[in-house]
Amino acid sequence: MYALWAVALKSQPYYFTHYQVEQGLSNNAVLCSLQDSKGFMWFGTKDGLNRFDGYTFKVFQNDPSAGSLLGSNYIRALHESRDGKIWVGTDQGIYIFDPAFEQFRLLHASIVDEILDIREDHTGDIWFISDLVLYQYKTKTDSIVQVSHKINVSAFCFTNNAQEVWLSTTHGQLLQYNRHTEKFTSYPIFEDALPSVDHWIEKIYYTSGNQFILGTRKHGIKLFDLISHSCKSLLSRDNKNEAIFVRDIIHHKDQEYWFATESGIVVYDMQTDIHTFLTREKDDPWSLADNAVYTFCKDQEGAIWVGTYFGGINYYSKTNTFFEKFFPKDIPNAISGYAVREIVADKYGKIWVGTEDGGLNRFDPKTTSFTNFKPSRQAGSIAHSNIHGLLATGDTLWIGTFEHGLDLLDIPTGKVFQHYNADDTRGALGNNFIFNILKTKRGNILLATGRGLYSYNPVTRSFSRSSDVPNYIFYTTLFEDNEGTIWVGTWRDGLFYFNPSTKKKGRLTHDPTNFNSISSNRVNRIFQDSKNQIWIATEGGLCKFNTKSTSFTRFDKHNGLPSNLILSFMEDNAGILWISTSKGLVRLDPESNDMKVFTRANGLLSDQFNYNSSYKDESGNLYFGSVKGLIRFDPRNYRETDYQAPVYITGFQVHNQELRIGTEDSPLRSSIIFTKTIKLKYNQSTFSIDFAALSFTSPTMTEYAYKMEGLDKEWVRLKKNRKVYFTNMAPGKYTFIVNVVDSKGSFKGKETKLYIEISPPFWASTAAYLFYFALVVAIIYYSINSYDRKIKERNRRRLDTIKHQREKTLYQAKIDFFTLIVHEIRTPLTLIKAPLEKVIQMINATPAVKRNLELIERNTERLITLSGQLLDFRKVEANGFSLSFKKVDITDLLSETYSSFRLSAEKKKVQLSLHVPQEHIYADMDSEAFVKIITNLMDNAIKYCHSFVRVYLEYDSLATSAQIKIRVVNDGPLIPKEMREKIFEPFYRMKEGIHKQGTGIGLALSRSMAELLNGSLELQFTDDNLNTFILILPQMQTDNEREK
Repeated sequence: MYALWAVALKSQPYYFTHYQVEQGLSNNAVLCSLQDSKGFMWFGTKDGLNRFDGYTFKVFQNDPSAGSLLGSNYIRALHESRDGKIWVGTDQGIYIFDPAFEQFRLLHASIVDEILDIREDHTGDIWFISDLVLYQYKTKTDSIVQVSHKINVSAFCFTNNAQEVWLSTTHGQLLQYNRHTEKFTSYPIFEDALPSVDHWIEKIYYTSGNQFILGTRKHGIKLFDLISHSCKSLLSRDNKNEAIFVRDIIHHKDQEYWFATESGIVVYDMQTDIHTFLTREKDDPWSLADNAVYTFCKDQEGAIWVGTYFGGINYYSKTNTFFEKFFPKDIPNAISGYAVREIVADKYGKIWVGTEDGGLNRFDPKTTSFTNFKPSRQAGSIAHSNIHGLLATGDTLWIGTFEHGLDLLDIPTGKVFQHYNADDTRGALGNNFIFNILKTKRGNILLATGRGLYSYNPVTRSFSRSSDVPNYIFYTTLFEDNEGTIWVGTWRDGLFYFNPSTKKKGRLTHDPTNFNSISSNRVNRIFQDSKNQIWIATEGGLCKFNTKSTSFTRFDKHNGLPSNLILSFMEDNAGILWISTSKGLVRLDPESNDMKVFTRANGLLSDQFNYNSSYKDESGNLYFGSVKGLIRFDPRNYRETDYQAPVYITGFQVHNQELRIGTEDSPLRSSIIFTKTIKLKYNQSTFSIDFAALSFTSPTMTEYAYKMEGLDKEWVRLKKNRKVYFTNMAPGKYTFIVNVVDSKGSFKGKETKLYIEISPPFWASTAAYLFYFALVVAIIYYSINSYDRKIKERNRRRLDTIKHQREKTLYQAKIDFFTLIVHEIRTPLTLIKAPLEKVIQMINATPAVKRNLELIERNTERLITLSGQLLDFRKVEANGFSLSFKKVDITDLLSETYSSFRLSAEKKKVQLSLHVPQEHIYADMDSEAFVKIITNLMDNAIKYCHSFVRVYLEYDSLATSAQIKIRVVNDGPLIPKEMREKIFEPFYRMKEGIHKQGTGIGLALSRSMAELLNGSLELQFTDDNLNTFILILPQMQTDNEREK
């Protein structure tokens, strides 16, 4: 993307590009305009709000069915607040538009009248005029304050960095508002005006020089000095002597200001006091489209957008003034034809322009005026309006026509004094189709005609056919190089050359098999540049001739030319070639071969130029003729812009349907401009994307490059298209990247990205594929292992039966052996115990003997107890332990058992305590089993405690199933949680208790008996770091439980 920059001349032309309803604008009555911080242009019309990206308009209108909350389509004022919201002033109040979600909301229900202006002060508060009243909206408190009372405010502005407020009235007052005292100071503006004249001040514009420019309805333009408080009139009447009605004011550049009026645009230079009126010209498509101008907006590139009441938007850019345009108009001194062909200059500094549809024109470069010469039947007029060849030599202008021969015109008088026609044998001119005329360095004049090359004899004033080239060939162009060689181009027979001095001649033709041959046999122009390089314009491209090898270097569309039909070219003073084609003008740097293409979008009259139509004047200005008129430009004023336009994604369509925010099946939750990531369903995988670089000088010439990461490996360059399509994209994650590129393909500016995620259908999702894989693996695994499991299960059952039988036999053998041994131990112990008791009674007098015998008795008692426990355990394991449930007093039974341990506890200095309820508790119980459980628990508690053992009897009579709970607590070594179940295994003893006497069977026996009593025995963990065993037994036993 590139643009041109034009240096302002004294008579600088003003060209406008028009955007109207035909281009998508909602209405041609454009009342206000704005460029937002992103670079989009906004226009308020009588029928809606428009956003413009350089290519298309997006229209926002009042549409309740679509959820729009814009109350009115009549837009009078626009403002962008610092938070990016667009404040829209309508004829029915203010609406705040959120561009991110494209939604409107009403500012306040109390503001329902016409809004004239909206501005923002330094604090972020919004000021506006509604129904000729000035209001202040305080953003921090969300409140509206009425500033003016009993005065009709027509306009206002801020000064001193938006801290001071000035306003004007419909009665011609200029007021300064004191924000602290809330008072106004009035300054006179119309002291000398008649009372009947409308004093309405329409616009206040603050300049940097402590001045106000005031635009009025009836008194034109005034200047108010803020220091002296004086006011003077700058301009009050237009070019038709009518009062100037000013609607808007904008600063263009330097001291130049533009005024929007009801009679066009006034361009006023404050320094020189020179002004220019720009008005609509009905036959000028580049003039202002309508004289009723309502609004101005200066964009970030320095261009001015003009809103008119009937003519839509008029866009002015300095770049469009680079090419000065001359085309037929219904005014005096305009060029007479559109199809400009020949351009030559005479010795008087005038330029002669031959057209193919409007005769001959003489152009004065200083006054930019044309004098027309058209054919008539009067003496001295030209023979025909279709001019193909021109040559100015001395005071004579040679005029070659199409089909009507040759005219010789006297330049001072402008009269034709000689005519040559093929029908007149006296002149020996054999053809009336004169296409080019050349005067050689020797002074010879050659005519290229439709049937041969002719030479003029000044003595006989007649022509003869040249023998240096073949006869009866259609010759189109002539050129003489620095060595005196004459080059002759033809319509279809290639290129001829001959040198009258050296007699060297030849012919160069197109060879389809030789890429170094001339690109086409149709030759339109031949030229030698300042480096003596010969260039040939053909209808197959541009050719550079190598004299040593007699070969050609071709330039065509593959090298960047917009068309292979080359019509003419000219070298500027810097050695740059400017080439006219059938699709635009090309700037070619012969050193770097860098090309830049210009089209109508860059300010040309037409993209199609005409044959052999180019010229360079003494000042270095270049002229080119097209099928729509003549252009002139100074190549020295060409500049490439350094403006880097931001690129935005502006549209997203699924199946050619534009996505709308928040609708059903739409993935958009905000405007696509603000969207960073978009998630699509699998059935939305065919989509298209629009994008735009917000440069408005020549948007259609902007080139883009994009890449869809995840799909494209390389960047895809787009010459003019700004929409890309993607069809049936596979599910996955993609990144769409787009940027602007210059003519060399280099990136300009910052790229824009859009992350796109396309979800697969459920049956093709990752989860589904994992499920399929798992299902297949599971089926295979099940199939493979099913048989194996059956075989293993069958073998396992067989082995389990054998093993169980063996274990049962072995277990029974162990029990039988164990029982035998116990009986063998118990019998002699019983026999020992009885005599010992008698001996002890008999020898009370002998203490030593008594102590020994008591020791024997204790150990004997211990063995008897042990053997009893073993036998009980064996009965329990063998289901041979019989229970006898009776209703017993649990309190007494527990107290008796507790009393049996008091003596042993005292000996060990253990604090033994029993805690029972006051009321006795009765239960269905086997007393023997109960006593054995409590005995084992208390024996273990005393044996392993440090200082105390506590026994608790608890009973809850309100419970659904009454239970008795007995807790035995000691402060011995804390049993680890991982040993919670281990200690109830038979013969298991902890390492900490190995030195204590015991068998490791007591707890196992106690739990087994507790379960026989339909209860449970557990080790309970508490936060007091004590060992707590809890025995839970039912109070009542059912019949089934009794039988069990």
